[in-house]
Amino acid sequence: MNEQSFETTYSQMADWELARVFRGRRDLVPAAKQALALEMEKRHLDPAQLHKLRPHSIEPHRKTVIDKLGGKGLAELRKKKLRGRWLLAVMAWSLLLCMALDHFGVLQLFWPVNITIIVPVFVVWGHWELRKRPWFWITIASVVAAHVVFFSFVAWPWGTHWVWARTIEGLSTIDIVAIFAFITFIEKLLHEDRPGHVEQFASGQQNRG
Repeated sequence: MNEQSFETTYSQMADWELARVFRGRRDLVPAAKQALALEMEKRHLDPAQLHKLRPHSIEPHRKTVIDKLGGKGLAELRKKKLRGRWLLAVMAWSLLLCMALDHFGVLQLFWPVNITIIVPVFVVWGHWELRKRPWFWITIASVVAAHVVFFSFVAWPWGTHWVWARTIEGLSTIDIVAIFAFITFIEKLLHEDRPGHVEQFASGQQNRG
């Protein structure tokens, strides 16, 4: 394979594919290295940044079953990041809640209360564009009520014992994905997943008139 062939191959690759090739450049023949360098120069790709990228951050995000169930709300949530002040606020809230529950002798309610509050907050955060929809807030209120009822009957099976963090994370993830899937279902039921639906309907009514 000559240099021209390498240039043609690399020119047809996406940036993330070039980045992956760049990470394994030690195994390339000289002609391939030169062609890769030329293509990266054409695209103004920074070699230093590409070298620091982790392998899983190079390839584009592939949709999993969880992503499909969560819909666009989960996709939006993935794009958002918790800022330092919000992390501090969450830590302060958790500390104060823990102290208050311990004072009243019901420390076993820490995680039920936390999950009942934090899960809906993340759901709202991931669907903030729906904040003007009355049905959305009715859904959130129903979610909170369902959590209260569930924990009232099931309580917290571990009492005040230490629980592995991955267990809490797994339970919360399942909870969030289930709620996101339910909201996605309602959006499809109301045809709110089609931005042009209302406009098309109005246009059709005008044409009939």
